[in-house]
Amino acid sequence: MGGCEYTDSCLADPLVERTMNKQNIGIICSSGGHLAQALSVIDAFDGHDLFLIVHDLPTLKGIQISEVRRIYQLRVILGYTSFIAVFLTALANVFQLVRIFWIEKPSILFSTGAEIAIPAFYVGKVVYRTRLIYLETLTRVKDLSLTGKVLYPIVNLFLVQWPELLNKVGRKAVYGGRLI
Repeated sequence: MGGCEYTDSCLADPLVERTMNKQNIGIICSSGGHLAQALSVIDAFDGHDLFLIVHDLPTLKGIQISEVRRIYQLRVILGYTSFIAVFLTALANVFQLVRIFWIEKPSILFSTGAEIAIPAFYVGKVVYRTRLIYLETLTRVKDLSLTGKVLYPIVNLFLVQWPELLNKVGRKAVYGGRLI
């Protein structure tokens, strides 16, 4: 099972090498804690072009993040209050994601979750062959999140923040320490 020394080196090594060539990196996450966690490690992508994909929620109206070049907000269907609404939102957003990735041409997609990452990562991997980095949320100590379980098979780098979690995850997982 993998291991990493500390913070930025886990994200930068080997997928986000700091080279002379800027990479276009998409950060995809839901609002609230997932967004806060993604932004807390944004320095790992310093020197690269970043874009952010989040849901179009009232709490995110007018959001601006200086390190991010462009923010895309995906539509939310039926208020995002039931499983059906989440499923319909994800399905509808597939077409928006194809368009966004066509425009952005990301070399890497990064996410801390949650459900917004699932269609984005599958579109990125299948349609554009984008490299994928998933950071399991800090709150997952003993078991993976549903998003982590769904994305684990397709990601290139799967980071966990608790050593106990390595026993529940396959060989692809890397313990990165407390990155957040």
